[in-house]
Amino acid sequence: MFQFYQPGFRRWMTVPSILAGAVALLCAPGLVGGLAEAKPHLVLDMSNGRVIDHRQAHDPWHPASLTKLMTAYSALKAVERGEIALTSPVRISRNAKKQPPSRMGYSVGTTLTLDNALKLLLVKSANDVSVAIAETVSGSAKAFAQQMTADARALGMGRSRFENPHGLHHPRQVTTAHDMARLILALQRDFPRLQRMFEAASLTAPKRNKEGKIVRRTYRSFNLLLERFAGADGFKTGFVCASGYNFIGSATRSGRRIAAIVLGRDGQRSRAVDAAKFISEGFQQPVGAGAPLDDVKPGSDTRSSPVNLRPNMCSEKAWAERYNPAAGQAVIESPWLQPRQFKETTLRVTLGGTSGPTNAKKRSGSGTVRLRRVPVPTFRPDGREAALKPASQRVISARVSQ
Repeated sequence: MFQFYQPGFRRWMTVPSILAGAVALLCAPGLVGGLAEAKPHLVLDMSNGRVIDHRQAHDPWHPASLTKLMTAYSALKAVERGEIALTSPVRISRNAKKQPPSRMGYSVGTTLTLDNALKLLLVKSANDVSVAIAETVSGSAKAFAQQMTADARALGMGRSRFENPHGLHHPRQVTTAHDMARLILALQRDFPRLQRMFEAASLTAPKRNKEGKIVRRTYRSFNLLLERFAGADGFKTGFVCASGYNFIGSATRSGRRIAAIVLGRDGQRSRAVDAAKFISEGFQQPVGAGAPLDDVKPGSDTRSSPVNLRPNMCSEKAWAERYNPAAGQAVIESPWLQPRQFKETTLRVTLGGTSGPTNAKKRSGSGTVRLRRVPVPTFRPDGREAALKPASQRVISARVSQ
């Protein structure tokens, strides 16, 4: 796949994505003028699984980095199955290193534990780490995406499909607000250990500076509610040109947790304000308000294919007009948000320190063979060197990339 950096669009662009945007513009008459209608949302009482409010909740939508919530879920399911551990090594491969921003930019061969990788996945939204996790679990990003889709189906996310672990645009990578509601309920139920990552406004991690020295750098979450909304404690943001600005936010007050899923907003500010408004209104509703998630069915106006917002989101005019500050510098005036209350860094990422098993997978004529709990040697040969050794001497290791 060819890709290049287009300064005017401030994003890495790929030839397929540019063509997809052009086709979307030609094939979706009225879309530019109808952006206001293309705004799905769902408000969920996570204390009882009831939907307080929703609109276009079953419309297919490109998830962007909301994908990483599914990546975290599938990785932890592999831990649950005993295939890997939170201390297992996640290694940055060449494939991982070449992923476009947002990324950590670590050199090939850098290793960190799965636990630390999940912190970078959910707070920094690092695309290179996403692929590294995928390769650790399934041997390749493609195989892991297939596992993600299978895990989504098991959760009842019948309208979701994943083609990659990071959310960079793929025309067949889709979800819905309703499916995302199922996912965050499952994350809350099955993996409460992730909560400390969801509610972290920042983390510190090693980074090589321009002089080549390793220093610690602070990375702030793109979730603008965490320091501006009382009780804010989750979940994730996402943006690609095709999806617009997506956001799943949540807050807990007096033991009750309300989440808002908003898709297709036109900027960081609007998605944060809309989510804060929906969550605030949710808290005003009595406990037991709304309908069970399973009772919220698709309507006659449900779309059959996702909207592509590239013409709206990524024109030169749109970029020039959009308020798009760095994650820790946004200034938002809204009755739904309070002035920023700076939170001290709560998460710390370190490199190395791995001790858990690897989970190499290889394709064979009979299907996928999982090799569990293989000791990690000090020297880990690449595939070509290993292939030259007799089978009895080969060291099998998981290829990791993103």
